[in-house]
Amino acid sequence: MKKRFLAVFMMFAMVFAVTACGQSKGGGDAVTIGQTWVITDDNPLDGGNAWSITSHGISEYVFMQKEDGSMESRFVDKLEAKSETEWEITMKKDAKFADGSKVDAKALAACLNEIQEKNKLSNASAGKIKFEATGDYTLTAKTERATTDLKSILGEWTNVVFKKDGDKYVFTGPFKIKELKAKSEVTLEPNENYPDASARPKTVKIKAFKDINALKLAFESGEIDLAFGLTGDIAKELKDKKKNVIDFDAAYQYYTFLNLENDILKDASVREAIDKGIDREAIKKALDGGTLPTGLFAGYNSFDAKVSATYNLNEAKALLDNAGWKLEDGGKYRKKDGKELTLSIKTYSSKADLPKASQTIASELEKLGIKTSVEVVDDISKVTASKKFDILVYAQHPSPAGTPVYFLNQFFRTGGPNNFMSYSSATTDEILDKMGSETNPENIDKLAIEAQEQILKDRPVLMTMDPKWHAAVSDKLKDYKLWNGDYYIVNSTLKVK
Repeated sequence: MKKRFLAVFMMFAMVFAVTACGQSKGGGDAVTIGQTWVITDDNPLDGGNAWSITSHGISEYVFMQKEDGSMESRFVDKLEAKSETEWEITMKKDAKFADGSKVDAKALAACLNEIQEKNKLSNASAGKIKFEATGDYTLTAKTERATTDLKSILGEWTNVVFKKDGDKYVFTGPFKIKELKAKSEVTLEPNENYPDASARPKTVKIKAFKDINALKLAFESGEIDLAFGLTGDIAKELKDKKKNVIDFDAAYQYYTFLNLENDILKDASVREAIDKGIDREAIKKALDGGTLPTGLFAGYNSFDAKVSATYNLNEAKALLDNAGWKLEDGGKYRKKDGKELTLSIKTYSSKADLPKASQTIASELEKLGIKTSVEVVDDISKVTASKKFDILVYAQHPSPAGTPVYFLNQFFRTGGPNNFMSYSSATTDEILDKMGSETNPENIDKLAIEAQEQILKDRPVLMTMDPKWHAAVSDKLKDYKLWNGDYYIVNSTLKVK
């Protein structure tokens, strides 16, 4: 499967290098990065924190994606399947934690077992997995459900390598935390037990900017060297000012999730009407770019469904009429049995495109006679955990390990750990079961496409946008590389020349 991603991820690589002669306020051996969020703490077992601390360069997954899309591990030398549910793992012997202790089989098994027990998101692809050390650098893995691709599972964002030292977590990434101001700013220093530590800047500071215009101004003033997560309009403005702006395919997708516990959205006709009533071209225009989606994955993937959303306002209105939601003479909003057709959209602020997309979707639904409001929250995980939403506009990287398995199981399997839509389909579950035991990559692709076709027919989720992302860099940064969306914003290529 590696070869299918090679060309694509080479396109994602954005090249810039840290030189010692820049004009950053931190000096030649300091780098400052601005983005829309910073971690609250470094607990790798708490929700999406494992992803966040890895994006900050503090931790690593067991397998990490390289710039060419292939998967590589600093910890695992060989994986050998003994059956559909049993594996033997042989480790490399040179990796260390930031405190200098070795990452051996006992340590790896301990952290992965704790993740499996305490973060249910880690159970998505193959159910719960039990790891057991059988030697200093050998261990076994036993999965609850069949899988033919343990490598990709170990590359999922939940599976970071860590240890506890008292009440502190110790990781293995290229940097470690020097000082943390929760949600505001984190100062990093090199992990001296990571290869080439002496070549990295002595200080890397990540600052959170909730206001995207403040992020732009900080970049223009020289306060930050890298502005990550710019909207399309600001990227265009900076280009007009002859600033260094890089446009790249995000690998993420923007989705519109529908809560199937909502009495209105339980009706398949209403869901179809909403789908057909949203003009994706209007969303693209609002975001100043992107590509119309062709499935639940980015279009370059061999397992993307290659289908298109249909925009037909008249059909959408007719579907609502037939479902009993009618416009009374002179009325602005539809009613049924005296009840007004009202829905709310929730989204979040850390992805600056999403509020814009949400407002556009709300405008499209208003044209259908649906009274629609938009609420932007800071912590979307609280919303998904409570399932207190009608419509959710959400960003997700569906294939960070290069396969479709994790995303489809996590979001669309009955009872899946991120199935906050309350979607349940025996047909979809059966397809996902087949994917777990399939070894032929082409057949996995076919099953992934079949699953998408069923999901898109059922409409717990609507294709929304395959986005274009933007970052601005100072002249100080020339050969630093970013890839795989925002998974590795701070990574091991951040070095001082």
